[in-house]
Amino acid sequence: MKYVAKYVEENENISEPAEFSYAMRVIFRVVLVAFALYLALGIIVDVAVPYIPPAWEDSLAAPIMREVYASGQKSQKFDVVKIQQLLDSLAGLMEGVRRKFYITVIEKDETNALALPGGHIVVYSQLLEKVASENELAMILAHELGHFAARDHLRGLGRSFLFFIVANFALGGQGDSVRQFMNSSGILQNNYSRQQEFAADKYALEMLVKKYGHAGGATDFFKRLAEKEKLPQLVHYLSTHPASDRRVSALNQIVTDNSYAVYNTEPVNWSVGEKPDK
Repeated sequence: MKYVAKYVEENENISEPAEFSYAMRVIFRVVLVAFALYLALGIIVDVAVPYIPPAWEDSLAAPIMREVYASGQKSQKFDVVKIQQLLDSLAGLMEGVRRKFYITVIEKDETNALALPGGHIVVYSQLLEKVASENELAMILAHELGHFAARDHLRGLGRSFLFFIVANFALGGQGDSVRQFMNSSGILQNNYSRQQEFAADKYALEMLVKKYGHAGGATDFFKRLAEKEKLPQLVHYLSTHPASDRRVSALNQIVTDNSYAVYNTEPVNWSVGEKPDK
């Protein structure tokens, strides 16, 4: 008699639901461990950032600044020497921070300024076109110095900071991989928390009073922004900063609490030729 194997559609010795349940438990544990490591990495970075030597930070600047220059040309409309002198005078007022800061003006239709590793402050041309006094610009630059003082420019990279170090040294600080990393990690956006932004505003206001002896011009720039924040060209600024009306209110409260005087602002012309229309 010829033996014919019988096809068995089901095997009662194998429990598919049990296998599925086991697989789901494994996946859940892997995800849980990965999430825990992600959080731990964030804590490690947050704790370690204040102790990162300036030399290490400076080594990260070159690839980041290459990306800045790739995003737009250096502006020829503004006297960078004058702006650098203003920045230097403000940096000299910083307590516990002794390093050189560098100003770069990029031709770009964005109302924004960035604090980047290596002591670099990047200001977009559209922002300078909207600033009406030396005090206003000093407030903006001092705000970025406030981020440097708190090392927010490194904290802002969060967990991506360690990955950036790995990418920078593994790839020699060049290549499309570094560019893709910087784009994905938000280095050129500097997305700070609201708490960090308000703290930087407070720091800038105190520095403004140290330099000029009064708080004039501290809120002027933000007041004008508050009136125009629904305009499309300010969407990027709003995506990286708290609403301007809230910043004005917070700054006014600090002025009141500390009885700061408010006097006239200093006119300035940092443009090559005539000042651009606002």
